Amino acid sequence: MTLKQLFYDWGGVNVSLFHAINDSSGEFLIRLAHAGNLAGDYWGMPALFCVLVLLARNSTHRNDLLAAARLRLQVRRLIAGFLFTWLGVALLKVWLDFPRPLTVLGANVHVFGTPHDLYSLPSGHTAYAALVAVVSWMLVTPVFRPLLLIFVTWVGWSRVVAGAHFPADVVAGALLGSVAGMSAHRLVQALPGEGNPAPMRRAFDHVLAQARRAHVAGQRARAFALLQDAHVLGQCLLWPHLLSHLWMLRLAFAHRDGEEMRGQLLRIALVPIGNVMGRLPLGNTGDAQVSAFRPMPIPARLKESLEEHYGG
Repeated sequence: MTLKQLFYDWGGVNVSLFHAINDSSGEFLIRLAHAGNLAGDYWGMPALFCVLVLLARNSTHRNDLLAAARLRLQVRRLIAGFLFTWLGVALLKVWLDFPRPLTVLGANVHVFGTPHDLYSLPSGHTAYAALVAVVSWMLVTPVFRPLLLIFVTWVGWSRVVAGAHFPADVVAGALLGSVAGMSAHRLVQALPGEGNPAPMRRAFDHVLAQARRAHVAGQRARAFALLQDAHVLGQCLLWPHLLSHLWMLRLAFAHRDGEEMRGQLLRIALVPIGNVMGRLPLGNTGDAQVSAFRPMPIPARLKESLEEHYGG
């Protein structure tokens, strides 16, 4: 017996179970399956992202900083988990290249939606649904968590009803999405001050404005020193972090500093990864003269501002 026969065909049970589900009839079941296909579509990710961001902002406005921090952390875990899921699904589909039910069973398959004939394993819809369930698990009370399991089951069932996947594809997708979500939970770390970033953003904007004025006045050394302070203040916030490096790049270009330009281009590429994963070297001044991964002592002049924001 081959590995495929053991883990995918299930001794013929995979095809038998597919027929049992795919032969489901009735207007209500078909409509329910249509809704499940829509619910598991990757295009729902931007909508979920926006909902979580809005909930986080609302929690901040209500001064519920713990809830706001938890929501923002799960937003970043959703982004990382989505990338893990998408990459895993794409690699497995191409590597395994298992045919879809329509190719294997032909006219014996009931299909709705766009018919497909390639890349059956794993089910991308189910993988995404499982990721959503894992990310949402920490955000809902225990009484509602069974609904997340029902959601994943519903999406997986709908893909079989649609004739798009075998049950084994659905199981593999659910496992992949769950592993991606749990990996994101483990790898993506909380950031200081995530519950209420507004005070630190104001401090960053103030220092950046000083740096811009120094640049206009031709005070290169002062402008760069202020940008280093701005980097320390803003590195836990994605846009301020990126903005500090863009300004350092601008100053390096203005003075034809090739080494600094190369260093800033590297750091600009690393900013999204570092901020999403929550793995940032706190206190790092952001210039090319120090390692991009080296934590540094926070300057005394910035400690008061940082401690006020971070609650430390």
